[in-house]
Amino acid sequence: MTGAGAPQSAGWVARRLRELLERDGDAVRVRRGRILAAQGAVSAVKVAAGEATALVRGSRARPYRVSVITPVLGGQEWRTLARALGTQPVFGAALLAGAFPPEVERVFGVLGLRLLPERLGDLVLNCSCPDWGDPCKHAAAALYVLAETLAGDPMLLAEWLGRPRGELLAELRRHARAPRAVVDGAAALAEPDPPGVAEPDMPSEPAAFWRAPALPEPPEPGDTGRAAALAGPPPAAGAAEAAGAEEAADLAELLAPLYERLADTGHRGR
Repeated sequence: MTGAGAPQSAGWVARRLRELLERDGDAVRVRRGRILAAQGAVSAVKVAAGEATALVRGSRARPYRVSVITPVLGGQEWRTLARALGTQPVFGAALLAGAFPPEVERVFGVLGLRLLPERLGDLVLNCSCPDWGDPCKHAAAALYVLAETLAGDPMLLAEWLGRPRGELLAELRRHARAPRAVVDGAAALAEPDPPGVAEPDMPSEPAAFWRAPALPEPPEPGDTGRAAALAGPPPAAGAAEAAGAEEAADLAELLAPLYERLADTGHRGR
């Protein structure tokens, strides 16, 4: 049932959804659903945030309406994911090219998030038919076709989890283009200004130019307050940026094994 145009790297998505359906669902109904899907009884598959819907022809003239509901991720969770994936060139390039390598699921796991359901009970399957089976054959047929649809267009999986593809791709591109911190060599070698010392005004008389200004009184031993006043306040600018850089470094360290594995896989495939 796998479409010829489906990216190879996303076939695992369809396989995982089929496996949990066949493992957790009623065997008889699941088998009938597989037959319905193979016969082309499923149509009008639509994927939106939190819900995928389809029409399934059954014994009645009017097709049944099926919905497959999944929990969505929040905005902050998607922003963290976009930063984690977009700042790693191999992950970002794969997703921007429409591929969906299985290592992406591991990134979700590192961040404590779930990309795919772990069991059938993680999904809510509804059907307008009178069969109270969980799932009924129509819902099983719809899930089979939904699995192939997600494999053929992996970004629909992101939309199903609550992130429109345009927004996700834009965030991935933005993080991929974000410049790394660059050290200015000339600025690094320049003599820094002494902290807390104001530059004196030019004297009004020429003769006064050659007279050195009076030096400030040295602080008394133990006078930490005055020494701190002369040194000036500690630099607070850039604290937020430093915290963000530390967080990004921690995230990069967590993702390093997955990144190396994906990069090695790409090299072996060439």
